[in-house]
Amino acid sequence: MNPKELVKSFYESDFYKNEEVLKSFIHPECELYWSSSAGFVKFNYKDIIEHGKRTSQSFKELRAEISHIIAEDNLVTVRYTYYIISFDQPEDEICLAHFISIWEVKDGKLFSCHEMSQMADEKAVDNNAYLSVKVS
Repeated sequence: MNPKELVKSFYESDFYKNEEVLKSFIHPECELYWSSSAGFVKFNYKDIIEHGKRTSQSFKELRAEISHIIAEDNLVTVRYTYYIISFDQPEDEICLAHFISIWEVKDGKLFSCHEMSQMADEKAVDNNAYLSVKVS
């Protein structure tokens, strides 16, 4: 599998429900640098596995919808939106957050990631609109 196919397969998998699937994608020396609307966090391999466990306990379903994926050599940039189904409201799928991740692939596994995310604005998602910022 080439790096682009690996990243796409990762986001299409049930990695958040199955620790073995997650481990099959993540390099043992993986580091993830995540800048979110809540702040910055750095995860190592163990942290990523633990985060996967917490995610499976928080959401009944998690789905990534990829809008862009660009690869060059062993680097893959992917833009996607996570949608969730909660245990409280199993009949509703909710837009959770938007992400851009830049993955480095090494030895056929996800080795390093620089990621940015922002919580979803349901009005923007529903109306297919985007915020406009005036730059002076």
